Amino acid sequence: MSVAVIGPPSFITCFELIGAEGFDAGTGEAVAETVRDLSDEGRFQLIIIPERFAEETRSVRESVMNRGDITPVFALIPDFTMETGMRMAELQAVVSLAIGTRLEL
Repeated sequence: MSVAVIGPPSFITCFELIGAEGFDAGTGEAVAETVRDLSDEGRFQLIIIPERFAEETRSVRESVMNRGDITPVFALIPDFTMETGMRMAELQAVVSLAIGTRLEL
């Protein structure tokens, strides 16, 4: 499986040690642009990004789903800033939309 990891150097280094290909991007805009380029390129089955960039990359991730592609899979993982909860809020909104009522967790 080919794995890409996008983010600041402190985030990507540990994944590069286990064989992932790292792409240095420190801002939300840079991460979103890199995610867009890599998903269009189609080389990677898994793209790992810091969870704090969930909002900036949402449109790119949604476009992959809207195309009906099953890859790449996106993994949003908390980084050293410890900003978490964004992915859960995103999942809560999607499930609430699907069932037609606001889901409380």
